[in-house]
Amino acid sequence: MRTGNTATRGRPPRLGGAVAAAVLALGLSACATVPSGGPVVEGAGGDAGSASGSGYVRQIPPGPQPGVDPEGLVRGFLKSMGSFEENHSAAREYLAPEAGANWVPNGRVLVYEDSDKLAVDTQVGDDGETATVRLLSSQMATIDNSGQYLPADAGQVIDVTLELVRDDEDQWRISDPPDHLVLSRGDVDLAYRPLNLYFFNRDRSTLVPDPVFLPVSSDRSATRLVKMLVDGPTSWLDAAVRSSFPEEATADVAYDAGNVTVEVDSASGGAKQRFGMGAQLVWTLRQLPEVQEVTLRVDGHEIEIPGDEGENLLTGAGGDWDSVNPSGVTGNLRAYFVRDGQMWSLESDSQETKPQEARVPGAAGRGDVALEQHAVSLDEDQVAGIRAGGKEVVVTTTDEGSEYATVLAGGDYTSLSWDGYGNLWVTEDTTEGGGAENPQQQEESESVAEDTERGDMASSPSPSPSGDGADPGTRVWMLRDGTDPVEVDAPDLADTAVSKIRLSRDGTRAAVLSDDGDGGGTELTVGRVVHFDGSVTVSGELPLATELEEVTDVSWRGGDQLAVLGRVEDDAAQGYLVSLDGSTETTSVSAPAGTDMVGVTAAPGLPLLSSTEDDQIWMTNDRITWQRVVVGTNPVYPG
Repeated sequence: MRTGNTATRGRPPRLGGAVAAAVLALGLSACATVPSGGPVVEGAGGDAGSASGSGYVRQIPPGPQPGVDPEGLVRGFLKSMGSFEENHSAAREYLAPEAGANWVPNGRVLVYEDSDKLAVDTQVGDDGETATVRLLSSQMATIDNSGQYLPADAGQVIDVTLELVRDDEDQWRISDPPDHLVLSRGDVDLAYRPLNLYFFNRDRSTLVPDPVFLPVSSDRSATRLVKMLVDGPTSWLDAAVRSSFPEEATADVAYDAGNVTVEVDSASGGAKQRFGMGAQLVWTLRQLPEVQEVTLRVDGHEIEIPGDEGENLLTGAGGDWDSVNPSGVTGNLRAYFVRDGQMWSLESDSQETKPQEARVPGAAGRGDVALEQHAVSLDEDQVAGIRAGGKEVVVTTTDEGSEYATVLAGGDYTSLSWDGYGNLWVTEDTTEGGGAENPQQQEESESVAEDTERGDMASSPSPSPSGDGADPGTRVWMLRDGTDPVEVDAPDLADTAVSKIRLSRDGTRAAVLSDDGDGGGTELTVGRVVHFDGSVTVSGELPLATELEEVTDVSWRGGDQLAVLGRVEDDAAQGYLVSLDGSTETTSVSAPAGTDMVGVTAAPGLPLLSSTEDDQIWMTNDRITWQRVVVGTNPVYPG
């Protein structure tokens, strides 16, 4: 079996360009069938999958038919990759005896869009006893050995060649199968179950979801999920999170009639570490409705898991565990909006009652400083804003008599957001024409720069943009406690125009809206945030919501879901929910009737809020019905 691919940076591809040309060169009609199930991938779960009651369909395809030709055999083999019952027994029927006995997929899965984008070319040898079948398609994604779904770079191609031989019964069989699996997007939806592993953020105050995909099977989801948890986070998230399970720890896991027993071979550590292990375990396993009870033993000592005996973890996880819940929120947040330049808050006792408005105390509520944008800290004690004109970032407290203080000046500032550590994040446009416009602003910028702590960058840019370059560019700042600027190393954003940045409330990830670089609009990505030795880095940008033509606003609804304002082709903009697992399709939350949405904001367990072009604020609790709440603009939840 031979494989190859090419790749360039950018948006995940649709079939076109090089692939289309290659398909034409092969003289193919791209008529390969779509496999209808999914594989067992030992690296990402082996025989793990959902237990009974999950709603997932188990595929048991028929074996090869007598007299099938090489192309038909390979199509059947692809279909059989969708079944992982009895260690791929259905797929092995398509293999020559030696290949069938030795075939062990390596855990990596290549994902293509659909059967119309998969080309198949067959060449039969002159002797009629051997054949070569080539599969070619644009690559959408890879599911790696850890179970993470990683979107492919633009131009990346699946190019797999299989060798076939005739067996003793004159039937075609595959003698050289691929060492990985090849699945369509539909196969992944049918065959894999998206779940989260949970690890801690930097100060261990909040659990952070780490999305992984487990193959669907019968009875080993709980055991495999725990082993993956103890092994540690995916490589993408690893540097941004912490685990209470020691790096060298191993686990034996048993599942019996709703009860999970976990034996960890490691020193039990102190009370904080033991609590952390229990919290990670409970939040990870509570996704499985079949799990009712958990027993954790570390180095032979049983660790108490609070909760009533026999209580289903799906509904029973609470109490002690809520203090580190993955939403990043422990109280009931207010929403904030602007009317006549003044900032107001919205608060309600329940989703059934209409929110009540109140003017924010201090400078923000007086409205004597005109702001283009604003953001409220997670503790709701500070308000940050970009002053009209975009050249100054200011911060104030929500106390009576407070005043705004300038914390950044002289740049062309485009967006701001607070993280859960009390840090204010700001993006600065360094494209030609941005930055300081006169000597006074240049002097202010240099003054701020003198008090700025630099990130650990290989080549730090000057304190303010020179304005002499034509290429787009962005600088990212993090202001500790809202006042102490640190320049963030953001290599994936340095050469693009960023319109919005939103930090997750746990402080580990950044959702970014930026120019796609192809003139096609604005794209959504998420990067990991790493703090190390005084420096801060945002990197590893992964594209999300690629089925939307353009995304113009984004907000964190929870630890593993975003609310965005976007559109499909020429349709009007509307709200969507976007999962961070990279594969699950976006879910529409519609739009208020009779007006155009211009913004959206979200928070865990709270209604979605939208601003519209006629200066009205709307909300929805059910993601279907929108109701008008109040006159105003720019609604935001803290963060």
